[in-house]
Amino acid sequence: MGNEELNIKELLELRRRIRERVNELRDELSMLESTLKVIDALIRTRSITTADKVSSKEELHLTAPDGEEVAKLTYDDNSIVIEFSKPITDQPPLRRFFIEKVLNGLKGEDEELVNGGELDESRGFNYEVERNSEGLITKIIIRNYREQRRLKRIIDALKWTVSKMGEKQGSESSQ
Repeated sequence: MGNEELNIKELLELRRRIRERVNELRDELSMLESTLKVIDALIRTRSITTADKVSSKEELHLTAPDGEEVAKLTYDDNSIVIEFSKPITDQPPLRRFFIEKVLNGLKGEDEELVNGGELDESRGFNYEVERNSEGLITKIIIRNYREQRRLKRIIDALKWTVSKMGEKQGSESSQ
């Protein structure tokens, strides 16, 4: 039994040291998270826009399957502007997929982060749809996409939407 007692004492000591280390790591994690919040706040208040950032807009031209340009997409590190070549209706692939699923989905993700205190409301994803006097969509402006992964998701979704809109128009004109 002497060996069993020794093993239990060693195990109890090992458990105590592990718990101490876990508590140390929790304290360190808390301190690092607090430091990140301070750094994020400083970055927001002291943001410097350099000349290369001002002119770093990228541009994509989206075409229908028939080759006709449907939209021009211009983006930088913070915003995306989608300008349609011709005003378009609020048709299903645009409304149901691109606006409701993709854009509202990203907005909802950020609203959860804002509500959880993980993201400042001013940095949350948002968008606006501009319409002409007939109610047709002329432009969509997206702000605070924040991540390259999200930019790619938006571009891919818009490309898919444009291709579906082209298919729909092609089938309507052949009837």
